[in-house]
Amino acid sequence: MARSAIALCIALTAILMFSSFFARSEFSAAMTLRGVAPQRLRPSALRSATFRRAMATNARVTDKRVSIHPYFQVKDGKMENFKAGFLDFYNAVDRESNCMHYSFSYNEAENRVFNREAYDSAEGLIKHIENTGDAGASVEMLHDGDAIVLEIMCPEEDVKKLEPIAKEMNAKIWVMDPDGFTNQNMEKGTDKCVSIHPYFTIKPESWEAFKGCFGKYYERVKNEPGCHHYCFAVDEENKMVFNREQYVDADALMHHIENTAPVNEITGPMIESVKLEIHGPESELAKLKSWADENGASLWTLDDNARIYRTE
Repeated sequence: MARSAIALCIALTAILMFSSFFARSEFSAAMTLRGVAPQRLRPSALRSATFRRAMATNARVTDKRVSIHPYFQVKDGKMENFKAGFLDFYNAVDRESNCMHYSFSYNEAENRVFNREAYDSAEGLIKHIENTGDAGASVEMLHDGDAIVLEIMCPEEDVKKLEPIAKEMNAKIWVMDPDGFTNQNMEKGTDKCVSIHPYFTIKPESWEAFKGCFGKYYERVKNEPGCHHYCFAVDEENKMVFNREQYVDADALMHHIENTAPVNEITGPMIESVKLEIHGPESELAKLKSWADENGASLWTLDDNARIYRTE
């Protein structure tokens, strides 16, 4: 009996040692596949709620959220007055249940203001437009109404629902690619995220080939831990592509740029022209200024009251 008990203990010890070794090896392999060196991960990073959500495979879902992109051309000398009206919009949107995130960013050099906002559905966007009518009236005299640019990014199934209001507002509808995704890893509270807004005009003869490369980008981006969401949207009529993408901070954006460089080498010859904007907190934009200057990207400062309402 004693010999049997000893043998059993030895066997159990061996099993536990093997299981522990296998678990460590499996974790190390998983981190390597995600482009993260396991030995460089700090315990605090592993405990981070954002990091855990970003790495969880079940957090990534198809991005079907609807966004509207308003660009306001502010009248000379009226920027501070216009910014003072931001609070009216925030107070109105605070009462909405369909808004995912809502913020303003501005470019002083161009005297322009942008609204970074997204909604859970076409219906949510329509409710928002109705809800913010009074707030809009408070800044109406501060911008050039004829110079407002409005874009709506939505899944193909929402186009018909949004066409009437888009026509009424003179907004251009861009159709989102069905393979775009969100990692559902934004954290509620103050929005301090960084987004890059690339507007690509594609050579007509390369249109289908460029769209055929979307999957190559998705494959590289899907495991970037600092990416919040990533989705292409297309304007078939004008052969333009927009990339709706957002990152936790400047470092995550720079990692993304480096990570997707091999695909950019393929698509570069297909592009006729590109316009780049980077939107984020002033402290994060400072880290990106050199890259922005080298690549002709304009910088847009995120308002301090920017909000994230929902993460799912």
